[in-house]
Amino acid sequence: MPDAHALVSSLHTLGRPVLDGDRVLFEMTRPDAVSDSCTTRFHTAALAPEPSAPRAAQRISSGWSDRAFTRAGSVTAHLRAPRSQPAQLWVTGEDGMGRAVTDLPLGATEFVLTPDGTQAYLVARDPEPGRYGTDPAVSAEAEPPRRITTLTYQSNGVGYVLDRPARLVRVPLAAESEPAPAGEIPLPDVHEVLRLDGDVRDVRAQHGRVSVLGHASAPGTRADLRSTVWIVEDGEPRAVAVGDLSVQAHAWIDGDRIALLAIDVGPSRSDFVAQVAGLHIHDVRDGSTLRLTPRDRGELGGDLRIVGGEALCLMTDDGAERLVAVDLADGAAADQRIRALTPATWTVTGFDAAADASAVVTAATPRSCGEVFRVDISDQQSAPVQLTELDPRDWYAAHSVTAVTAGGDVHGWCAIPPGPGPHPVVLSIHGGPFAQYTAAAFDEVQSLLDAGVAVVWSNPRGSAGRGRAWGEAVRGDFAAPAADDVLAVLDAALSTHPGLDAERLGVQGGSYGGYLTAMVIARDHRFAGAIVERGLLDPVAFAGTSDIGGFFGREYLGTDADAVARQSPLAHVEDIRTPCLVVHSEQDLRCPLEQAQQFYAGLLRHGVEAEMLVFPGEDHELSRSGRPLHRISRFEAINDWWSRRFGLPVARRHAQDG
Repeated sequence: MPDAHALVSSLHTLGRPVLDGDRVLFEMTRPDAVSDSCTTRFHTAALAPEPSAPRAAQRISSGWSDRAFTRAGSVTAHLRAPRSQPAQLWVTGEDGMGRAVTDLPLGATEFVLTPDGTQAYLVARDPEPGRYGTDPAVSAEAEPPRRITTLTYQSNGVGYVLDRPARLVRVPLAAESEPAPAGEIPLPDVHEVLRLDGDVRDVRAQHGRVSVLGHASAPGTRADLRSTVWIVEDGEPRAVAVGDLSVQAHAWIDGDRIALLAIDVGPSRSDFVAQVAGLHIHDVRDGSTLRLTPRDRGELGGDLRIVGGEALCLMTDDGAERLVAVDLADGAAADQRIRALTPATWTVTGFDAAADASAVVTAATPRSCGEVFRVDISDQQSAPVQLTELDPRDWYAAHSVTAVTAGGDVHGWCAIPPGPGPHPVVLSIHGGPFAQYTAAAFDEVQSLLDAGVAVVWSNPRGSAGRGRAWGEAVRGDFAAPAADDVLAVLDAALSTHPGLDAERLGVQGGSYGGYLTAMVIARDHRFAGAIVERGLLDPVAFAGTSDIGGFFGREYLGTDADAVARQSPLAHVEDIRTPCLVVHSEQDLRCPLEQAQQFYAGLLRHGVEAEMLVFPGEDHELSRSGRPLHRISRFEAINDWWSRRFGLPVARRHAQDG
């Protein structure tokens, strides 16, 4: 079998680059199979490397998880989490020595320093007394019952949130520059600044303002996705309502105006389906909010920075995540405000910029899972300069595939293993649905290619990257338009590439992709096998068990019982004949485990060959950020399934070992 261990161990993800003098500092996260965990450490690269010098990176931290490097005044700070422990705030003075200045029971998730470096504002979960290990005498099984009175009370990757809200706290750092006292150095006092019934996030300290995002209303029995900006003035927080907006990120343009990346969820407070996130400007003086970018295209997201007269952020753009600049000038036309700064084949994972128009990005490309680049914001004609060479792997070459369907042209890719064909083919379907595959190097594709299996993948109707009409096309008809599109791209690839074997086909997908896989095999019986992973498979149960069940299914599938049944994989399980591997995680709160259990039981009830693979301790993010050994086991199980379904010769399978 192909070496899944080597593939997973070779991966890395880059993020949070910071311009720091003549260098760029960035985070590198890597899975480590030996410790069965992931490490995140700071690295640096030269901003202007010598032309003949290697584009090298140097590791400069050694914590198990070091992230969120920040410099203000004479203080440098970051979050550090020892292995299997929560992250605490570490502060480093001018001498380069550092120490932890917090001991929060569940750690901190984010922080900012005030510009003078004398204060840190942190977002940290506060456990209810006696829960989550705060009382060593009370185990998790012995905790008192939870009284639940709200629609939303849990979150995938966290668990229950009603008894450990994320609050805003302040930690004074002024004393960190004073001579050390005799004896033990005390930790600074932690002062609570803002506690809501729900979580706070995205803390900022800019233009004399400290602010954070929170829910517009306390959690109740109805879904409400609106956000409020909370401003801290003289130590006291006050709410700034911004209308029917669900805000992803915010930044201050000056002392009175806030830039918001947000979608408009409307009077229902939950109309999120295919809403195109755009840039809004809110003026705290008169309470006005103005959208600057189009409502039907230009899906903005990620971090948000103000540089000169522009806002920098990311844009989901038809198979790419691009760094873009948005013109903030009065009077500019909405459809002319956005300009792209990175190529249409990159997936940008982080960026930083300075007032002199210099910028750096971390990005995955078709030839690397992550590199660092320098970008000139002011010169659209200049090409990005690659600063690192971190990925030694020789990634696959992807061929573009386009199919024409009733909804328009559908864009996708095809990758074929080396050597003589024809090769068996797996149709891979992404989650979301308002998400996308990109042109960047993708470990899921590489793993299948290493096993001798070709891959076809695409962005059907319902996907992000092509505006609201494309994304909303599956509303009320959750499967059919997207199923038509992914099958059309598969057929286009089969007709174009003679190296593909049309007699040995498979289909797989995760989350919404798991849902669509199940719906595809209920209507199309040409596949030798299917993998249904972490899928939404029973919409009725999903409404009451998923962390987003209170609004997701209602907005996409509607509420009419007959209409929901028409869109339900569990209701169509009797039509399936394709052998299925059902993959799920025990702690998945997005698509809970019972979704897989019900579907697996239905397959067996109707005589379909089926297996179920359940990963303990994992949540919805297993394939992206699960334990390395589980990610390796998952790849091995997937490749073994396809080897059996496609009848790959034993000699061939063994020949690809090592």
